[in-house]
Amino acid sequence: MKQILMSLLFLCTILTSFVSCEEDDTGSAQPVVKYVRPTEAAKSDSLLVRAPMGETIAIIGENLADVTSAVFNDQSAKLNPAYVTDQSIVLTIPGTLPGEVTNKITLTTSGGKTCTHDFIVGIPVPKITSMSCEWASDGSTAILYGSYFFPDFDGELHVNFPGNLDATVTSFNDVSATVVVPAGASGYSGKITITNDYGTGRTPFIFRDDSDIFINAENPSAWNNWGLSAFATDGGLDGAYISFEGSTGSWAWPANAIQLYYNNPNDLPLVTEGEAADYSLKFECYCHEWHDTPLLIWFTNDADTHNVDGADAQYHWKPYIQGGVVSNFTNNGWITVELPLSEFKYSKDESENTRKIADLNELVDLHMMWFGGADAATTEFGLKIWIDNIRLVKTN
Repeated sequence: MKQILMSLLFLCTILTSFVSCEEDDTGSAQPVVKYVRPTEAAKSDSLLVRAPMGETIAIIGENLADVTSAVFNDQSAKLNPAYVTDQSIVLTIPGTLPGEVTNKITLTTSGGKTCTHDFIVGIPVPKITSMSCEWASDGSTAILYGSYFFPDFDGELHVNFPGNLDATVTSFNDVSATVVVPAGASGYSGKITITNDYGTGRTPFIFRDDSDIFINAENPSAWNNWGLSAFATDGGLDGAYISFEGSTGSWAWPANAIQLYYNNPNDLPLVTEGEAADYSLKFECYCHEWHDTPLLIWFTNDADTHNVDGADAQYHWKPYIQGGVVSNFTNNGWITVELPLSEFKYSKDESENTRKIADLNELVDLHMMWFGGADAATTEFGLKIWIDNIRLVKTN
């Protein structure tokens, strides 16, 4: 009898092991979604039954730690394991237009167990963030960047320029639209719009806005009493531009032609509202050649002083470095460049990187100089870059 009981006990142990292995092979317990809420602490007691694309949400439930897939309609969201726990998943709703609308979230574990939860994903209006060239000329090709550039039900996207001028859209995807600037657009300034069946989005900037420009290269004698820089008109956007042409080298003092000193004739701050971090330095540029050596840019309020060794916060522009690789930087035509004043933080040799523009009163004179260490072994590099429409724009 004792031998029979021992045999039964052994058999039960084996069966229990099989059951445990089977449970491990099929994943953890069944996931359950109780509700969805915002991630902001102030709104954590609000429940969500819908939210727009791109919104970050928290899915609250049970047995969620083993979830490896979250699908909204038929679009997968990216899961960060650091934000997946047994009781919650924090994620961002995918920003891609679904092929099939189910109005459901589907969660799947590594073992293949699934659960669904009713949830509606709202499709936002097109959102425009930037433009390849904000001063693009009539008939030229320009690119608008942003998100939610979805086609309407006829498969089209509609772009309208100031003056109520429709642009020809040559191609587009969810995040960009390539257009031909309509004839007559250069005679207007204002917002560009993108319209589809979900609404109309507007540019955060003004197309061909000249209200904030303090250097347009048309009358340099008013501010260039040091005789730096050179000027030209051939191939320009709108009249004259600054033409930086010459050669640079590692820690080589640049020639006058590749320096700029805007000696403000008014001796007053260029902007007077808000904080410096609210603004960006913007300009259009056409770069034909730039191999190495950074462009140092800084502001001062010291009259008749062009000093790269000062204590002012500098921006070091190095577009010739892409992905850590140094190569000749060129762009096929004029582009708009935006440099946030919050990124003006360096000393000349970058031994300091915590400087900042603390007061708008510092924004009186502007300086540019190709100066600093070079990354390549060559000691001299060709440079040809045109710059126009230098302006301070409030972006925050």
